[in-house]
Amino acid sequence: MEEEVKNKYVLGVIGALVGAFVGAIPWILMYVFANMMYSILAILIVLGSFYGYKLTKAKIDKKLPVILSIASFISITVTMFIIIPMCLMAQEDLPVTLENLLALYQYDEFTSAMMTDYMVSIIFCLIIIGGIIYNLNKQIREGVDSKDIKLISQDASNSVFSNEDIEKVRNIFEKNDAMDKHHTITKDLVMEDIVREFGEDKGKRIFDYLKVQQIIKKKSGKFYFSEKAQNSTFYRYGLTSIKTFIIIFVIAVVIACIIIFGGENSNNNLDTLQSNTLSDTTRVNTYELGVDDITLEFPTDIIMLTEDEITYYFGEAYANAYDCLAMSSDFSKMVMIFTDSKSNYEEEYTPEEYLKMSLQDESIEVKEQEVSGHTFYVTEQTYEGEDGNTYVEQDYIYDAGDRFVCLVFDSLESDKINVGEIIK
Repeated sequence: MEEEVKNKYVLGVIGALVGAFVGAIPWILMYVFANMMYSILAILIVLGSFYGYKLTKAKIDKKLPVILSIASFISITVTMFIIIPMCLMAQEDLPVTLENLLALYQYDEFTSAMMTDYMVSIIFCLIIIGGIIYNLNKQIREGVDSKDIKLISQDASNSVFSNEDIEKVRNIFEKNDAMDKHHTITKDLVMEDIVREFGEDKGKRIFDYLKVQQIIKKKSGKFYFSEKAQNSTFYRYGLTSIKTFIIIFVIAVVIACIIIFGGENSNNNLDTLQSNTLSDTTRVNTYELGVDDITLEFPTDIIMLTEDEITYYFGEAYANAYDCLAMSSDFSKMVMIFTDSKSNYEEEYTPEEYLKMSLQDESIEVKEQEVSGHTFYVTEQTYEGEDGNTYVEQDYIYDAGDRFVCLVFDSLESDKINVGEIIK
């Protein structure tokens, strides 16, 4: 029997997860195709999780709120960081692969946008999920039967207690003049009439049920019957905690605004950087390789970027990988420089072997070339860019003795970079 219960829990968890992901579908569609993020749709995620669990007929007890919370959190996280990016890739006709997904997160701008949306979603989802979980947990604590547990219900009646039964309880409270918080009655007194009407067992159960539904309310140790809660879902599920909800909501909005506008200010600063960087011809545009007095002098149309600028345009991974990165304002010309120590590899390579290994092409032709009195090992290859234009990539390797210095020159074939004019 214990093993059967465990199996039911496992099945219930699977059902909750499946339901949560089904509930996330409207959210995904709005985000991908309408370019909107409606966090209010998170209510569908927790509803889907609840009914997914309930369909498995797993035991409903105090573990359920925890299961729903975890399932909803997993659904939101996986949806935001995996499913939505993959949908965006498919929308742009990009191959939906793990490699491309990981490549997306190399761009800080994309990662930052996803994190901002995720944080805002989590904040608002916590409010929605928190209210539902509170109501669910309360029903479980009060011993409401599994089949009668509901997240939100317009009608307070169920299969055990009809509207006629609830009306009888209302009449008892009305007879005792206990219909609002200013006119209350002790539990002992009202229970005498309720037990007389329904019998002891059903009388206790209907009293507890209506208390859970917030129809019978407690005030200073006494009770009264709320007609507003009887007739309104809002009063049953929301009004008693509306002050707490407002406080949490205001805090959530403030945090969300800090995240959003903080991100916008950051983006504004970066936009200013973008507009000024590539047209700045006053900065020093000379780079020393640090070996054998080799210097690169870039023409005025190629600007050397700072580390912050590299991070903005290409992501932190590029900033960490390259010692120097320069480009033209239209991105048609790029120069990338980095060094590698031979000790990083299990065996030593010749410059030719290293170049072929780096390009993953054993058949590529490597030539020796003298540039400004220094010997470089060079390859050249053309390729078609995403814009339909033909580009040429020139890869130069210099053997500095204890390390290789790698220079990559990338440009339009029609406006090929003259490396001889740059390396001095």
